Amino acid sequence: MKVLCSFVIASFLIVLGNGQQCCNDLRREIRESMYSDWFFPLNGYKYKLTSRNNNWNSARYECYLMGADLAAVGIRDPEVEGILWDEFHDSFPWVGLTDQAREGRYVWVDGVAGTSSNIFWGPDEPNHGAGNEDCVNILWSDPGISDALCSDRLKGLCEKKV
Repeated sequence: MKVLCSFVIASFLIVLGNGQQCCNDLRREIRESMYSDWFFPLNGYKYKLTSRNNNWNSARYECYLMGADLAAVGIRDPEVEGILWDEFHDSFPWVGLTDQAREGRYVWVDGVAGTSSNIFWGPDEPNHGAGNEDCVNILWSDPGISDALCSDRLKGLCEKKV
């Protein structure tokens, strides 16, 4: 419906002779709305899953190739984290939090220290259930995040400033 409305508006503007720039902007908007697979929760960032299941470092690199990083800002905000969980929990993707540098000291990929006010663990997490679990992913069963082995192969949840 959005594409049809945009097409009608674009046609109307062409008829009125409103200029080439206006039509180019509208064409770009239509193209982005049709082909964009980024998710926009209206927090100033957009989100997308990596194309492949990777270990945590490879998932982060794939995000980097898209001009993004593993999600951090949205995961720290409880409201946005809930929206992202609703959208992506079926994939239980990697997020941008790790304690690889120092055990027990979680740091977000944007350098923000992990604290009880910005890490929303799922029930009984972190638990190091499979051993030395230094990387973090979204839980599939409950809202929240979980520690996991960095070598596990999951999709990454990329975050990019709009």
